[in-house]
Amino acid sequence: MLVIWLARERYGFVPWVVLFLGLTWLSTLYFGRRTSTAPRGGSGPGSAAVVPGAAEEATSYVTRTMYQETLFFLLPFYAYSTVLGEPSIAFLALLGVLAVLSCIDLLFDRWLRSSRVVRLVFFALVTFAAVNLLLPILLPVDPTLGARVAAGVAVLAALPLALQGERPSRKGGALLGGAAAVFIGVALALPQLVPPVPLRLQSATFGPGIERETLVVSDTLLGAAPAGALPDGLFVLFEVFAPTVVPTEVRLRWERDGVVLREGRQIEITAHELGFRVWDAWRPRGDAIVPGRYRVVMETRARRVFGAATFLVEP
Repeated sequence: MLVIWLARERYGFVPWVVLFLGLTWLSTLYFGRRTSTAPRGGSGPGSAAVVPGAAEEATSYVTRTMYQETLFFLLPFYAYSTVLGEPSIAFLALLGVLAVLSCIDLLFDRWLRSSRVVRLVFFALVTFAAVNLLLPILLPVDPTLGARVAAGVAVLAALPLALQGERPSRKGGALLGGAAAVFIGVALALPQLVPPVPLRLQSATFGPGIERETLVVSDTLLGAAPAGALPDGLFVLFEVFAPTVVPTEVRLRWERDGVVLREGRQIEITAHELGFRVWDAWRPRGDAIVPGRYRVVMETRARRVFGAATFLVEP
């Protein structure tokens, strides 16, 4: 609960994830070396089971704890930047599953001891998620570029784990190579699967008009309004939170009853410590606005969605 509160209230604690990652990497590396060099007991008559020593037990405990702390620290950040119904919900669910597994001590410990692939993939996933969040906060980099760098860092950091101990079998080598290809492929070809942390939608306001100089929505509308109350169209103002300077490109997409009406142009924005505001309007040319459920989606470059708002235009 402490790390969840820190993630929600104190972005300044995010750099401590670097320490968590370093400790996790060292403990996983040491744990893998000890398990790969330990004698393997058979299951037949007369075979002796290997009892983990104090060093293995202590390392296993530290590794589980570091994974738990890091994952539960990361989860709120990714939840803030995830929109229900978008592909990125799968990545948030994956992090949640990993966090739960890290709490099941016996199962998690058994997997770490018995499978190099599990150790490698688990560590690489956590590293990718952490670096993907850290880079835009520590350095002024675009979240899309940050995801690509994070994938490379995750693969490189996992290499010592893949090369330690015994040589992997052909099947294990294929799994390791496949896992690395998935990381790189997602970052380059399917970036929309990963939420563009640390950006998150703070609020969305609809109205029949907007003051362009002050960006104040006139006559704020809540949830629904009749078409007759929107003679000039439907306006929306998005307020986005960013913990630090984050250069990015955003675009708004209008939908009505699930059908895309328009995709706006890309807007280059440097989000400052308090974030930024973006507005847009749906104004049919020469016709009254058509009743229906309107949805406005905010996405970054490479279609990474991090905000959406809906409004019902009644007959």
